[in-house]
Amino acid sequence: MNRSHDPVRDELFDIFESSFDEILVTDASGIVIRVNATCRKNYERTAGDLVGKHVKDLEKMGIFYPSATLKVIESLQPIELFQTAGTGRYFHVRTRPVFHPDGSLKSVISYSRDLTELMQLRNKIEEMEDELATYKKELKEPLEFDGLISKSEQMEKIMLLVRKIAKVNSTVLLLGETGVGKSKIVRLIHQLSDRRDQPLNEINCAALPEQLIESELFGYEGGTFTGAFREGKKGLIELSNHGTLFLDEVGELPLAAQGKLLHVLQEKQIRPVGGRQPISLDIRIIAATNKDLKNMVGRGSFRRDLYYRLNVVPIHIPPLRERKEDIAPLTYHFLDYFNHLYGSNVRFSPKVLQAFLSFEWKGNIRELENMVERLVVTGDEVVTLNDLPPDMFEQEITEAGMTLPEVIEEVERKMIVQAYNKDKSTYKVAKSLGISQSSAARKVRKYIGEIKES
Repeated sequence: MNRSHDPVRDELFDIFESSFDEILVTDASGIVIRVNATCRKNYERTAGDLVGKHVKDLEKMGIFYPSATLKVIESLQPIELFQTAGTGRYFHVRTRPVFHPDGSLKSVISYSRDLTELMQLRNKIEEMEDELATYKKELKEPLEFDGLISKSEQMEKIMLLVRKIAKVNSTVLLLGETGVGKSKIVRLIHQLSDRRDQPLNEINCAALPEQLIESELFGYEGGTFTGAFREGKKGLIELSNHGTLFLDEVGELPLAAQGKLLHVLQEKQIRPVGGRQPISLDIRIIAATNKDLKNMVGRGSFRRDLYYRLNVVPIHIPPLRERKEDIAPLTYHFLDYFNHLYGSNVRFSPKVLQAFLSFEWKGNIRELENMVERLVVTGDEVVTLNDLPPDMFEQEITEAGMTLPEVIEEVERKMIVQAYNKDKSTYKVAKSLGISQSSAARKVRKYIGEIKES
């Protein structure tokens, strides 16, 4: 950079370049005109990589998010916010407008202080404090196991109960909607129990035809019926001896099988189909259902005596929409898992996380896990609202309190971006959306920028 020798100017330049904080200056439109050398440490980019670019483009590139400069240009007021960089660093950003004498905006100056080391130090101190307090809080410490996150008060209570019942052999009945994690709770109970080295078998009572349920559960003697194995077959109950048997969707058991299961629970014995001699068992049974068994008892479709035998220790797992504190940690848990599984480094923008927090998740943890996997597999390095499926997007903009024109424009933007990202052709965008090519080209420039036809 050629500069005429001016002591005052040289001194100001040295102060600017040697600042511990990053100083970034844009013109009134948001184009970077100057940035000091600290940007190399913050973004692993040189000043030349940033100068001449619009902050909106740098935000889209994932250099930093969100842009404080854009907010200042919109409000013409100073602003402070926390910002993340694509390098994984965290900043406290203070941004101020500079005006011409006539009151018009001249430039915007941002001062970014790196808080990464401070946050890491705070985390290390917290970890040390947690380790020192472990011996006092062992029974109260929440568990995290295979996607079960106990950050909410409801799940913390469930985890404490799981710790207690894992040490005994009482029958457990898990209640809750599909996808809330009932099977994970079963595996956790088994792993924390003295039966952990013995088999854990699972059967979905709704997945088998009625005529096969008894033979699958109780087994049969050889020659009992046509097509059976000559030597007979052990049922899952006998195969689970000394271990744990998980009966999922137990409300789907036919009444005949319910009577035989009741006998197993009462007598700790099993008699295979066609068998004459009972077999003694040492087995723990855990059942689960998303149905109202008490109501089924009233209708006569579920045995009252079996209901009370299963309902020794009932655990109701609340749906995800009732424990929103668990959504963010679950999201990051699955994000880390699938990034590792697929060798990716995908990150979610803050607006995506906000959309996750607002979504109902009718499929609960299973739906959340599937959504995170989908976005890791199909998304770019930074997942934005544009990558979300329409049902999540529509709910997010409705709950954001946007005006009707804003909602319409946002829907249009999403449709244009999705169509162009798919086809890379304004001709194909026009054809798929039913608009003229000139209109498609104009909208692509508006919402995306430069057009690169494939």
